[in-house]
Amino acid sequence: MSTMTTNVPKILCVNIRHYPTEDVSSPPPQVTVVLVAGDIGDYAAYAGIGSDEFVAQLGNKISFDEACCHFPGGQLKRELYRD
Repeated sequence: MSTMTTNVPKILCVNIRHYPTEDVSSPPPQVTVVLVAGDIGDYAAYAGIGSDEFVAQLGNKISFDEACCHFPGGQLKRELYRD
C-alpha cells in the first residue's frame, strides 16, 4: 500500500547526495532534496530518502539556508522561499 496521494507538488529541481557509512557492505544512503513550487509563485525544499515524488510529498521541509547548500549559485530567492 502506498502512502502517497495523487497530488504530487510540481517539482522544480532535485539534488541527490550519497553519504558514506561505516558499513561498507551496504550501498551508501541516497538523500534526495526536492525543490517544489507553491501555489502562489513561491517554493520550498524538502529532504528525505525515497523517490522524488515521495520526498516532494512527505519529506522534511528544510530551511532557506540549507536549501541554498543543495541549490547553490544564487538560484533561490529569499523572498520567494516558503518558511
